[in-house]
Amino acid sequence: MRIRSNIFVWVFLATIVPLTLLALGATYYSESRYHEDATRDVSRSLERLSIELGRQMDNYHSLAQGMARSPAVQELLPALYEFRVSRSKSAFVTARSRVNHYFEGFQTILNGGFFLRILDSSGNSLIKVSHATRSAAVYESVSGLSYVEQEISEPAFVKQLQQLPDGEVSALRLPHHQYYPDLQMSLQLYDLVVPLYYKDTFIGALSMTVFGEQLDQTMRNAARMFNGRVFVVNNHPEQPERHGTLLFDQEQKILFIQRRYEDMKVEQHYEKNFLELIGGRADGEFDSADQKYRYYFREMFPYPNVLNTWMLVSRIDQNVISEPFHRIRLVIWLCAAIALVISLLLADIGSRKVAKPICELAGKLLAYANGNYHGRIETKQGIDEIDSLTDAFNYMADTLQRARQDRDQAENMMLQNAKLASIGQMAAGIGHELNNPLNNILSYAKLLERSVQDDARSHQDIQSLREEAVRASNIIKGILNFARQVPPEYSAFNAAGWINDTLALVRQMAKSADVALVADVDFSGEVEGDRGMLQQAMVNLLLNAIQASERGAEVRVKCWADGNELHIEVIDQGSGISPTVQDKIYDPFFTTKAEGEGSGLGLSISLGIIERHGGRLHIESAAGHGVKAEITLPLSLHHKEGNV
Repeated sequence: MRIRSNIFVWVFLATIVPLTLLALGATYYSESRYHEDATRDVSRSLERLSIELGRQMDNYHSLAQGMARSPAVQELLPALYEFRVSRSKSAFVTARSRVNHYFEGFQTILNGGFFLRILDSSGNSLIKVSHATRSAAVYESVSGLSYVEQEISEPAFVKQLQQLPDGEVSALRLPHHQYYPDLQMSLQLYDLVVPLYYKDTFIGALSMTVFGEQLDQTMRNAARMFNGRVFVVNNHPEQPERHGTLLFDQEQKILFIQRRYEDMKVEQHYEKNFLELIGGRADGEFDSADQKYRYYFREMFPYPNVLNTWMLVSRIDQNVISEPFHRIRLVIWLCAAIALVISLLLADIGSRKVAKPICELAGKLLAYANGNYHGRIETKQGIDEIDSLTDAFNYMADTLQRARQDRDQAENMMLQNAKLASIGQMAAGIGHELNNPLNNILSYAKLLERSVQDDARSHQDIQSLREEAVRASNIIKGILNFARQVPPEYSAFNAAGWINDTLALVRQMAKSADVALVADVDFSGEVEGDRGMLQQAMVNLLLNAIQASERGAEVRVKCWADGNELHIEVIDQGSGISPTVQDKIYDPFFTTKAEGEGSGLGLSISLGIIERHGGRLHIESAAGHGVKAEITLPLSLHHKEGNV
């Protein structure tokens, strides 16, 4: 997986996913709490509506009870009692007129439609006032009193009237409504009846038939929490024909006062098992089958003596409550998507910032593996880990380069030593084999020179022969010195004096070549070694420097100590060493001089002497022009030749 993908995955998993889940969890938690608050608010709203409807019904009860105790009605009671005892109607006629007038005035003041009746002990209507209008007594009866409605024949109803508690308001259904089919279709409420007693004798009852206009107004003004639909369901299991009837539902245009040609059941408009879901509970909630709506309900008792209750129900669309949270979650998903895009961009930027130096490092490593040892990473990225990795690579490359240089130098030294050893062995053998014939040639040359003293030309030829034999002998002597196995004779000597003595040996040759020798000695201590052998090595370097210098130039010798090492530099002002020659200068018999001017053994001999003393010889072109030869020797030797 690419670094960009890794950065994106980790950023996504470490930030966006947990933050999104946390935000979504917070919305679901808040929604749950909001649903709880909504349930509490709706329940309180239904409770307030229940109290308001209950107060309205209590007002109806109080009104019925108040009218039963009014002076006009109370003055009617003795007249009814007197008629029952003596059949005298004079007092009753006057009293009935007063009650009619009182009821008419009362309905004029009071808003809303309702019927007021005075029933006799047989349940027949003696007085009836509706909409501030009295009904005429046009129906004759066997009792001698005329009725305002047809005479009923309902023994059960009469018995029920007689059993009503004195002074209390009871809820009944008057059989009188059967004579008014149109009216009966709009009467959903029970009639309120107050029994009338005089001298502990039941003589009749006052009834009030309520249409429910005030209840409709109360329901219309009821608060509809969360745009819910509020309706009232009649709950009367003992009367299946009225059980589950919708008493009020404004959206369905169902009112208390509305005429109904058939009962409108709640299960026709709402849940099929609505009454089962209520399950006999006084209050609570349940969800619709499709989970789209939630129903909140509360039971109220409109009548004190009838086991008939009303269920106040509020149906709320769940989306109304959840919609704000749906929008919040949509915003969260949108933010997550934006964060996703930003994460991709940041991952791309981050990967570029991180991957670029890593790719550069990988390229440098590959190039290093392919032999490019000079590549380094110079730029810093400002990322500590990447910069540390870059520094580690540069340090590794520098360390390996130094190790490789040390290894190459060691290999060159081993190769050079091997060359010196093999050539030294060969030179020793050749030198010994040639030295004896050369000595014989010199001896015979002396004899010949004595015998031809008078012949000048022969004498000159023999002299040339001797010179050539001497030169060959000197070459052989150098070879033998190079190859000799005689151990150095170590001793402590003054370095400054040794430098001056060595310069004195070559000063004449330098003077002849018009080259100045300049000494810069900054060490007056002693060094331990074979004074003669080291002087031979130093002379070889000085001769090479003089021969490489132009006329009028100078050869500078520097000497100083650094810790436990002595440093000697011989610097000329010649043409320097070409790169093609640099690797061959220590090879025996290799020389850049003209034929006959050098044997090519000087630097090889010098290198061997210096290495026998545990030192180092380094020759390179000097800055500008010329050659710098540096000898590094230990000031003190604590070992024998075999350990050097």
